[in-house]
Amino acid sequence: ERSPGAGRPVPSSGPRMRWPTPGADYAALAQRGRPLFVRRLSVHAWTLFAYLLFRLNISAGGFVPQIYMQQVVENSDFRKYDDGLRMVLDCKPELADALESRLAAAAAVGTARYGLHRQDAAMMTCFTLSASRPDHFHFVDGARGGYASAATALKATLN
Repeated sequence: ERSPGAGRPVPSSGPRMRWPTPGADYAALAQRGRPLFVRRLSVHAWTLFAYLLFRLNISAGGFVPQIYMQQVVENSDFRKYDDGLRMVLDCKPELADALESRLAAAAAVGTARYGLHRQDAAMMTCFTLSASRPDHFHFVDGARGGYASAATALKATLN
């Protein structure tokens, strides 16, 4: 909690914007009804439009890019509490090593059980009914396994 940004995986300025959008082909493949070429063209046109709105900070139809990005940071779910704490952290390897060392020490005396998974990328899944409303949610997980891989590591220690 004392680290800058409290270890949030989403920077205070919001996620980095780039175009062409990584994953655009997946969005085109998920659609149906038109030829794939047309779906890809549509996705790239829409993402270029959105990229330009953000890049040039252009408001449109009640949508204000700067406010939306602030809300993306505030509405990003990177901690989960249920029968334990689950979280995605963006930190330097030295801090990750220190955290792992403390967790291992706690596990050795029986006060904690843990599973970790390190990687160099994250994935954000967004649920947005309307980009001009503040009630959008963004779920952050590791791009290559994340929570599921950490859970596998935890289960391996329980056997």
